[in-house]
Amino acid sequence: ELFDEFLTLLNELNINNYNIKHSMEKDASKLMTERTFWSIIENSDRGHNLEECLSPLSEDELFGFRYWWDYFVHKTYKQDIWAAAYIVLGGCSDDSFDYFRYWLIAQGHEAVYNALANADSLCDVFDGLEDPEGEDYPEQEDLDYAVQNVIARRTGDIDYYYEALENYSLPTYEEEEIEFEWDEDDEESLRDVCPRIFDRWWDNQL
Repeated sequence: ELFDEFLTLLNELNINNYNIKHSMEKDASKLMTERTFWSIIENSDRGHNLEECLSPLSEDELFGFRYWWDYFVHKTYKQDIWAAAYIVLGGCSDDSFDYFRYWLIAQGHEAVYNALANADSLCDVFDGLEDPEGEDYPEQEDLDYAVQNVIARRTGDIDYYYEALENYSLPTYEEEEIEFEWDEDDEESLRDVCPRIFDRWWDNQL
């Protein structure tokens, strides 16, 4: 009986400690507005100068930026946007689709919201790339590390980002299984999803 009481008390202490810890975390969604997020993206020259644009920000602002970055990475996890990436790249694995969405966010507010409404609108974005096989290639893995890199340079500690992360409340997204309306072995199904992109890029893949 005493042992059961001890376990109950221990459990209550753990719950209280958990609640105290989380009550002290800052809500990252309130540390930067979406408007400010997109302003930073627009000033970054399609992500080319993103770290430079983030450097003046406070730690709170950096994690506020991170909130919106993760939000739109999750938001753009859609089968039709994946089809657009598959067509223009000539194939697109899970990792490649992550890197494509980082690139997409760096194209700015208009490009992202247009793609969310109609993935085929990305045809205009692809056509406007100045260096599609170089700096503007639609896979930009490094952009996802921009906040970490800025914090690491500031502190001289590559692990500080993860220590600081414990002070902030950020959502953890789990991507749901996508119901694809296209098949990689069925060209017509790809064309049905993104007809403009298919006609323009299927035989001219990057």
